[in-house]
Amino acid sequence: MPAVLVTGVSRLQGIAAAVARHLAEDGWTVAATGYRPYDETESWGADPDAPDRLLSEGVLASWSENDFADAEAPARVVGVAEDVVGPLTALVIVHTESRAGGILDTTAAVFDRHLAINARATLLLIAEFARRFRREPGSGRIVAFTSDAVHGEVAYGASKAALERIAVAAAAELGAQGITVNVVNPGPTDTGWISAELNERIRRATPLGRVGRPEDAAQLVAFLCSPRGSWITGQILVCDGGASVAPTLREGRRPLE
Repeated sequence: MPAVLVTGVSRLQGIAAAVARHLAEDGWTVAATGYRPYDETESWGADPDAPDRLLSEGVLASWSENDFADAEAPARVVGVAEDVVGPLTALVIVHTESRAGGILDTTAAVFDRHLAINARATLLLIAEFARRFRREPGSGRIVAFTSDAVHGEVAYGASKAALERIAVAAAAELGAQGITVNVVNPGPTDTGWISAELNERIRRATPLGRVGRPEDAAQLVAFLCSPRGSWITGQILVCDGGASVAPTLREGRRPLE
């Protein structure tokens, strides 16, 4: 049975939990990690019972809490996962640090934390996964998540741009091991942060007429991790119902401005 590590699993409403569910339904053994203290600082709040519920339902085989600002965390997380589920076939990187702030009000500490969690941890997780990979050549899968955010979220946007470059470099470097590496950009996704007013603006601006759901991105991840996704690597795949290519709203603004 293939085994996968999914990061960022801390809330039932999140994309990471949806990814874990879809992969479990497809026959994967799922190890996961998350960091609930981050959720406690956000408007949506923490979901402290989520890991236990996913474990009790059989979605997860293991879960551990880790702060990826710690440079030692990636190696530790991969090691703990393999101790429970055995050699990993796939790695899905969904965790993130996302704080508002523009050029004039982003501090060095805030910027560095974004880079550490979103970019450095991605690099170290991929490297640890690749060093340990011993599944059948051609079966390895890495999927990470990105965002187009820039204005008012400069540290977040910059760190996600760095993540994309890391993933593209990894696709070229790890292909010889039979590992594919891709990035998913899910666009605006309703994980609890979208107000009713913003939901309506996004819906009107999206060609397919609704806001993204966690399951939308999770289904794409499940495909990329399957044998059917074996010829796709080094790609940044947009899964947003067409929001990124939609015309501006009548008042001349993009839906998230």
